[in-house]
Amino acid sequence: MARQRPCRICKQWFRPDPRAGDRQHTCTAAACQRERHRRACAAWHRANADEDRADRLRRRLGREVTPVVSGPRAGRLLGRWDRAAARDAVGLEVVVVIEVVRPENPVAR
Repeated sequence: MARQRPCRICKQWFRPDPRAGDRQHTCTAAACQRERHRRACAAWHRANADEDRADRLRRRLGREVTPVVSGPRAGRLLGRWDRAAARDAVGLEVVVVIEVVRPENPVAR
């Protein structure tokens, strides 16, 4: 069983859940759990800023955009593509627009 330790949020001593062991760093208080979740989300957004920006742009564009290339040749014209290389070449916003307007809309990640 893990020994008592101070919560990283409220600094109160607590005994970690035996299933979590040394991985648990905050107590079970609701306020501490909310703060832990807020910090974890903020860290994810800092680490994945491009993905976060792309997701907001996708939501803004929605599904109202009609594909420019359509018909039986559309799949062959667009085919498989390297999303990271396209992002480096033309920018994140253009890549997201291409993903939204693609006929079958497969997102290659």
